Amino acid sequence: MNITAPLRIDERRFTAAFIFLVCATLLGTYSLRAGETSDAKSTTSASTEDDSAEGKNWIELGIGGLVINGNAAQFKQEHGMSGDVYGGIQDLHYEQAVGKNGTFSVDGHAIFDNHDYDVKMELSQPGLGYIRGGYTEFRSWYDGNGGFFPVNGQIFSPAHPEMYIDRGEAWVELGLRMPNLPEITLHYSHQFRDGEKDSLIWGDTTLTGLATARKIAPAFRDIDETRDLFAADIIQTFGNTDVGVGMRYEHSDTDDQLQLERAAGQLPPIVAAPGAQRFFTQDDKNSLDSFSGHVSTETRFSDSLWLTSAYSYTTLGSDIAGTRIVGTDYDSLYGAPILTLQARDEGFLNLAGTSQVDEHVFNLSLMWLPAKQLTLLSAFRYTHQDKDSWSTFLDTNTAANVAPFNAGNPKGGYHLIAPVMDAADSADTFNNFAETLELRYDGITNWVFYVRGDWEEEFGTVHEHEIIGLTDQGALNKDTGLLSQKYTAGANWYPMMTLNLSWQYYHKITDYDNHFDSELASPPTLGAERNERLLNQELDTDDLNFRVTWRPKIPAKLGTLALVTRYDFVRGTIDGQWAISPTAVGAPPTNTILASQQTAVLTNHVITESITWNPCARLYLQGDISYVLNTTDTPADYNLIPNTSVTILDFKNDYWTVSGAAGYVLDQKTDLRAEYTYYRADDYQNNALVALPYGAGAKEHTVSASISRQIAKNIRLKVQYSYFNYTDQTSGGFNNYEAHSIYSSLQFRF
Repeated sequence: MNITAPLRIDERRFTAAFIFLVCATLLGTYSLRAGETSDAKSTTSASTEDDSAEGKNWIELGIGGLVINGNAAQFKQEHGMSGDVYGGIQDLHYEQAVGKNGTFSVDGHAIFDNHDYDVKMELSQPGLGYIRGGYTEFRSWYDGNGGFFPVNGQIFSPAHPEMYIDRGEAWVELGLRMPNLPEITLHYSHQFRDGEKDSLIWGDTTLTGLATARKIAPAFRDIDETRDLFAADIIQTFGNTDVGVGMRYEHSDTDDQLQLERAAGQLPPIVAAPGAQRFFTQDDKNSLDSFSGHVSTETRFSDSLWLTSAYSYTTLGSDIAGTRIVGTDYDSLYGAPILTLQARDEGFLNLAGTSQVDEHVFNLSLMWLPAKQLTLLSAFRYTHQDKDSWSTFLDTNTAANVAPFNAGNPKGGYHLIAPVMDAADSADTFNNFAETLELRYDGITNWVFYVRGDWEEEFGTVHEHEIIGLTDQGALNKDTGLLSQKYTAGANWYPMMTLNLSWQYYHKITDYDNHFDSELASPPTLGAERNERLLNQELDTDDLNFRVTWRPKIPAKLGTLALVTRYDFVRGTIDGQWAISPTAVGAPPTNTILASQQTAVLTNHVITESITWNPCARLYLQGDISYVLNTTDTPADYNLIPNTSVTILDFKNDYWTVSGAAGYVLDQKTDLRAEYTYYRADDYQNNALVALPYGAGAKEHTVSASISRQIAKNIRLKVQYSYFNYTDQTSGGFNNYEAHSIYSSLQFRF
């Protein structure tokens, strides 16, 4: 991949943003000063002069550098910093009066080599309106590494070790705000995502030191997405009712690729000729247009009774296209010779399809204060959605080679066969109802009590139809049902000025049901996923949390102290019932209804403590600790014959973090600050003999120190040093890094 051009584009973007910021500031200053008159100068108020003296405008310039030892891509992904040297405008604010009451302002920053740019300009006039616009762009980095296999220390070098995606938005908004006229707001936005990122859809390899394959080969995605949004809103008040009308149009284009390697590294002489390594490139294209319109009202019958209502309609149409091609490298052409094809190397060509969604939403809510200390909130929402889709594509597959065998037709190899036309269509209809009722009571001094109920019901019909080649696979028809209930209760207590306590508990039940009327016409295949049906599933959640904030009185010579303690407990269970071809007729396993089973128990404890101590006016100390105990218990944690250890382990995600900070005012012009953070996760479980080990096993230390000095009335200098050290057991140490960062900034106020 040629990365030179994108880098040049980024430098031009930075240069343009930098010039734009500076020119906007200078131009605003020049034009406003050019419009001044002697009369205007003579009527300048003392307060304005005081503001100018304090420096309500500023520009902060910064420059820094990084030294990274180890996995630089992992460091950039975790901390969002890049480049041996980076810097630019860290912060800019400029504002100036326009005419008698108007204001012009510019805010922004532009940091090169971190690819972090932002500018916002606004011109406002009270009693008339405003115009504002801006541009934002930032970069997210990604580590291209795949998995690590500890049996033989196998890890594959990614095609692109360091990847990134640039996200950006250019926007403009106009608002009309004139007395006695409707408030009108027009907004346009262009958004984009462009670049590459890693994917967790890893490829397989048998180069593991074992007889079986593991999926550890890195994969990545090419991302190219744009979105254009236009919105218009009008709000007008009629008596005690506000009425709003608006619309929104959106067009988006997606042109992404998934790049995947299979049988990674399996080429001669490591394996017998011709080997098995091959590359898959999947193109995903989508063009979407949506339009929505809405109307809303808010009526204030009195201070104790408010009623709001809203209706919206959305129509969305999308077109899809794409291919999935296997070859000797990424972006191969279909039909190019490839001797390493394997069984079921499926792909597709000429994917084409459309989807149409229409949705109606109606909302109604009421706020009523039947008594001074009692508040009642209720809401109702109804949603109706219709969706129709169809698609067609050429299904590509492989078949075993047959004699006569030669170099281009090796024995034991595979070749592409003629593509088969596939087609599918679906039609779904859903009706959703949601209700909320909440009561709040504060009639007891220093207490607030509240209870709330949330309910959701959904009824749907789903029709799916498929044709493979000349064979009609029949249709799947099912009715779906969803019932969700959530009940919440809580209280806040303020027994004294220095102490407050709060607690909350909720219980949530979600039931999902499928009733199958018909399935695919072809007979079931033993073990085939297409015949496994989820009949019902229930998810139950209990959440209890409390928080205590305490500012104890301590001797004045010890300063002030504040403590915040929080505990959160969550327990969730998942129960499900499955069937094999429940509507079909035939020999077992056809029409087998399995017993309901609890498939998971999730438990989470979060304990946090925060302490802030100011022993004197010049010094403050802060400390935070957070400990998380998270487990998922699954009934699948047993030995699969002939394995000698568990394949699917109960999942653990326990970790704790500790951080501390200290600040000291050395004198009236100098501040010192130091910080330290420690992170530890010890959840790595090595069951490599039967599966791919998961679980985080990592440590990270971060230390920073800074000094800030006011070197003149309107000039402040800051210098900061940071140290990072990260070790990762899950990756076999390949994601380890050590980094040093130094950064300096200079702020000018004017």
